[in-house]
Amino acid sequence: MIRLRIFINEIGPDGELTERLAAELDVRGQQLEFTAGDSRLVQVGMPVYSAKYGRLIDFDTDGEEWARNLPSAYRSGALYVTAEEVADPGASQHVEKLPAMAFAYQHRT
Repeated sequence: MIRLRIFINEIGPDGELTERLAAELDVRGQQLEFTAGDSRLVQVGMPVYSAKYGRLIDFDTDGEEWARNLPSAYRSGALYVTAEEVADPGASQHVEKLPAMAFAYQHRT
């Protein structure tokens, strides 16, 4: 799962540049889930370059790969995006257990 956070840079009343979290969303496969903020800030049709595919892709090509590369598309300065790979709390934690192997051991004296 990829967690995207979109920040807006603003000039505060004191003249200082500040950043404000404008939207937060999780991308799981081909599903988007907004957890905070304004969903209008995300354009799933916005192409981003993917080294994995060697070309521009959009959300419909591969949602998580698109989300990983989205920060490169938001470089105007007014908005910026962070992408973080996080463990999916909704996914089951499958642990594969393998049987122990028995070895024949002969002690030689």
